[in-house]
Amino acid sequence: MRFKFQPQLFFLLTLGFVLFTAIGTVSHEYGHILIAKVYGYETQLHYGMVSFNPPGYKDDPSYIALDSLFNKYPDTPYLDLPENVRKLHQEHHDILYEWYWSDNSNDGLYITMGGPAQTMLTGICGLLILFFRRKLRAMQGFKLVDWLGVFLSLFWLREVFNLVMSTTRELISPNGEWFGGDEELISTELGLWDGTFSVLLGMIGLTLSLYVIFKVVPSPKRFTFIVSGLVGGIVGFVLWMDVLGPILLP
Repeated sequence: MRFKFQPQLFFLLTLGFVLFTAIGTVSHEYGHILIAKVYGYETQLHYGMVSFNPPGYKDDPSYIALDSLFNKYPDTPYLDLPENVRKLHQEHHDILYEWYWSDNSNDGLYITMGGPAQTMLTGICGLLILFFRRKLRAMQGFKLVDWLGVFLSLFWLREVFNLVMSTTRELISPNGEWFGGDEELISTELGLWDGTFSVLLGMIGLTLSLYVIFKVVPSPKRFTFIVSGLVGGIVGFVLWMDVLGPILLP
């Protein structure tokens, strides 16, 4: 790899990484929403998550009563609530669970799967673009559509990011939980080792990402691409999760 830095390319690619970090986050949540809608749930998109409830859930008197309690005691941990409030909270919670959540269906599992499935399918679409463009790329050089294929294929980096972040968090602040996110929930729901999908998909994502970076991205542009990925990925994540996201999709 040639360590040649190209400032103009760095600026453009950094913007690309910032943009696609936000797009990747939101599109991942739309994967959850799609499956939730198929099963008839009401959904609400937030900047970093999706909430879903059965039809009529938020109009139920018990939900309204619980919401009123939360508004009356904002930011108060459950165990710090007055005893009579905790009792009332539990009563409404039990009613809602009995009416809406006690059917033991697999809806939640399928909805959870929707997010990673969407992210991986997007990554596969990017890889297909790069595959079918390989001969034209050899004749014409690297075009805008090839960069699109690269950015889409690197949606697989989400699996790597999740694995690295969860294990790093455990090393820094141990609590016995090495894995997290949708992948950990899916593994647990299926009765598997909780790191099954986190490790498997993380390794697949790492392999595919390294292939794209070191076999597809042109060598003269590779160093600039890697630097812009680090800068743009971090800036994009912070910008969306801490600045723009809470404003646009609270």
